[in-house]
Amino acid sequence: MKIKGTYLLVLAAMCGLIASGVGLVTNVAGLFFDPIATEIGVSKGQVSLMLTICNICFALGGMVTPVLMKARNPKPLLIGATAALAASTAALSLCHSIMTMYALCVVRGLSAGVVGMVFATTVLGNWFVEGLGLVTSIAFGCSGIAGAVFSPIMSGIIAGAGWRVGYIVVTVLTVLLNLPAILFLPAVEPAMCGKKALGASAAKTKATSSAGKKAASSSTGHAINGALFVLVLAFAVICSALTALPQHFPGIAESFELSASKGATMLSLCMIANTGGKVLFGILVDKIGTRLSILGYCAAILVGVVLLLFMHGPISVLVAAVLFGLCYALGTVGISMTARDVFGDANYTRVYPTFSLGGNFANAAFSSIIGFMYDFSGGYVLPLWVMLFMTIASAATIVVAYAKKEA
Repeated sequence: MKIKGTYLLVLAAMCGLIASGVGLVTNVAGLFFDPIATEIGVSKGQVSLMLTICNICFALGGMVTPVLMKARNPKPLLIGATAALAASTAALSLCHSIMTMYALCVVRGLSAGVVGMVFATTVLGNWFVEGLGLVTSIAFGCSGIAGAVFSPIMSGIIAGAGWRVGYIVVTVLTVLLNLPAILFLPAVEPAMCGKKALGASAAKTKATSSAGKKAASSSTGHAINGALFVLVLAFAVICSALTALPQHFPGIAESFELSASKGATMLSLCMIANTGGKVLFGILVDKIGTRLSILGYCAAILVGVVLLLFMHGPISVLVAAVLFGLCYALGTVGISMTARDVFGDANYTRVYPTFSLGGNFANAAFSSIIGFMYDFSGGYVLPLWVMLFMTIASAATIVVAYAKKEA
């Protein structure tokens, strides 16, 4: 598959939106916690609540995105959301009150959510038929790349010039990353500008129509099977909850009496698997389909959890970190591709925002729940057993969901 011309610009534009709305809003947020807490005189927990508010509002913004995307020209939406995102980020640099910062995070989260994952995956689904799994995974992978690239840069800026200057730099980067979408996205759907989706053909359309007769009610956008919806929502919640565990890798390493540097290495390898795993997942989806790709990843993640439970050597924990890092692909690309595969393109914007909302809430909740389980049990054995059963449950929901779809 060759992506060139307008299609390459569309892909680059969506990569920019994901890198901005997720990579900058979420993946570098932790760098600001300590300096803000120290200067304003509040606890680190109070500052970290800013990210929770952002993430929840990000998901809520995605819920209204399908309605806002109905306009023929996407530029007013992109410009308006980018302006709100940039303005709220810049305003954070002027704050001296945590409550004011919370209010700005509401605006920041909503505006990022409006042109975030729902917008990007919908546009990609409209513009690409061939290689949709790959381009979706590339776009989602840009969130991890942005975090990896900008984290050390922002860390140096905050250390040298302060967190207020840091927010100004984030504002500038936000505008620059959103600019390709503002400038180069001609329309939400290719037909609106006289083009067709890459890889679309009459033959493929006919084959898809024939293969989808049993699921016609979902693929035409008329009716949504309630049981299928609950199953895929459960899958989204479970997979998103799994992604809360890597935040605790440093603590897990310490509980295994390993060095702090080993815990940091676990987290770094997990983030590498985060980005690489998404791209690999997209390739697998295009080759063997969504269901088999998910089940293969679930098996790998399960092996990672078993290693953490029963083998605490310095090498085994690193292997486990890499394998568990694949959960990020399921929590992003996996949810998106499953929603499109099970419910069809016509219903995608009806179901995916809810799955995204459920996933965001689950991730936010389990970040704390894992900590509470540690406090209750005095270690990470209980949380790891919960992760093991949740991984099995995620695979089971997919098996049942596809069985119902094909029945």
